[in-house]
Amino acid sequence: MSETATHECIVCDSDRPLRHERQSTEFDIRGEVVVVDLPVKVCEECGTIEEEEGVDPANMAFAEYRTRKGLLSPEQIRNLRKQYRLSQRSLAVLLGMSEATVNRYEGGGLQTPAHDTAIRACENGDFVCSLLQQHGGKLSKWQRKRVKAALEGQTRPQSKLARALERLEAPKEPNVLNGYRHFDRLRYAALVVWLCRQLPLVTATSLNKLLFYADFLHFKAESVSLTGAAYRRVQHGPVPSEYGDLRQFMESEGFVRTKEVEYQNGHTGEEFHPGPEAGQLGVTFSAREAKTLDAVASALKDCTPSEIRKRSHQEAAYCETGDGELIAYDKAAELSLSVPG
Repeated sequence: MSETATHECIVCDSDRPLRHERQSTEFDIRGEVVVVDLPVKVCEECGTIEEEEGVDPANMAFAEYRTRKGLLSPEQIRNLRKQYRLSQRSLAVLLGMSEATVNRYEGGGLQTPAHDTAIRACENGDFVCSLLQQHGGKLSKWQRKRVKAALEGQTRPQSKLARALERLEAPKEPNVLNGYRHFDRLRYAALVVWLCRQLPLVTATSLNKLLFYADFLHFKAESVSLTGAAYRRVQHGPVPSEYGDLRQFMESEGFVRTKEVEYQNGHTGEEFHPGPEAGQLGVTFSAREAKTLDAVASALKDCTPSEIRKRSHQEAAYCETGDGELIAYDKAAELSLSVPG
C-alpha cells in the first residue's frame, strides 16, 4: 500500500510527488537472512528512493532477529535493570560485562546469546542475590543498599523524595535547558563534594552559584554541562531547579553534611562539608572536566559568599532571564569566567 504526498526530492532538488511505501530489505545477521519491510519515500519523477526520517534499518533488523530468537528487547533489559535499582555500571559489574556493553544493548545493539541468558537470569531474585554476594564488594555502599532494598521487596509507598528524584532523572531529550546532558544526581553530588573539598568555604548562599558557574563554564568550554542540572533565576541568584530535593538526597545518603555556624558579625549560616559516604560516590571527572573545575576554584576561592552572589547577579545568563524562569545554557557564551586554553 502506498501514499502519495509532495516533498523535496534530494535528486530533483525541488518539491516533487513522493510516495510513502514499504520496501523489503534483506540483512545478514550472524549468518542468517533477516527480511525487514522498511518505510521509504519514492520520488514520482526520478524514482529516487530515500529512507524515512528517524528510521534506523539496523535496529529494525535487530528487533526482528530478537523476536525470531526469543532474545530480550532493549526495553526489557532496561526494565529488568531498573527493577533492582541498578545503574548500567552496577549491572555490568555484577554480570562481569563492561558498562559500554550494557549501554549498547539498552540502546538497541544486539546482545550475544550468552549475555542474553545472563541478563535474563536476573528475572530470578535469588540469582541477583547470589551475584550481590559474589561481586557486591565491587559496588559502592550506596548502590549495594539500593539493590538490597529492591531484593527485600519493600512494599511501603514510595516516598515524596524518591518520587521527586525519579521525575528529575526521567529521560529527557538533551536540550539547551539541561546543557545537552541527561541529569545525573551522582555526578551532581560528586560536584558538590568536590567544591566542598577544594574551596575554603561553601555555604548555603554560595553553593548554588558555584554549581551554576561549574555547569555553565563547562558548557562554555565544551558545549555540554557537567551534571545536566537545570538552573532557575530567583531573587538571590541562579539555583538548581530541584535544589531542595537534591540537598535532602545528598544529606540522607551521607554524601554531604551541613553545619550551622555563627559568624563574627553575629549572623548564623550553614556550611557544607563532605559527608561520611562521599567516598562511595564512584564518580570520576575527566581531565577536561577537572580543568573546568580548577578554573572555577581558581577564580572564586578567595571570594566571600556575598561576593559570589553579587557576581552571579551580573552575569548575562541571570540578567537576561525572567524571574522564576529556567536559564538557557546558550547564554554561557557571555560568562565572565573562562577555562585557560
